[in-house]
Amino acid sequence: MLLEYFNSNTVFNLEKNRKEVILVSDDEASENASLVCALKEMEKAGIVKSCSINNQEYWVLFKSLESFSQTLEISGLVSAGIASVINDICDKLNRTSEKCDPANITEKDFKNLIYIASKVSVENLKD
Repeated sequence: MLLEYFNSNTVFNLEKNRKEVILVSDDEASENASLVCALKEMEKAGIVKSCSINNQEYWVLFKSLESFSQTLEISGLVSAGIASVINDICDKLNRTSEKCDPANITEKDFKNLIYIASKVSVENLKD
């Protein structure tokens, strides 16, 4: 949620921007605590920096999300599933250059998977 927020914003204040991250709340205090903990972890990772102005805590995007990377380990079964989905679509669209190697899943493959998922409608998933 916070990564999505910082994708289009550079400053977060719990009082002013909370509802942009969590629209509906059953337990505002615990959700505020989880947001602050997540922001502190993002600060440790060097993604945001915090500062206090007029007794208000602000979290400022310090490192662009494009430059943020992470290491991911997936099983052979999951990589085969990812490749199967991507390669089936590539076959149907005649886009062999976008085919996925299940032994070497890359960021491009995840971007393709995101693109494919964005084209799926909710109605198709109800079957």
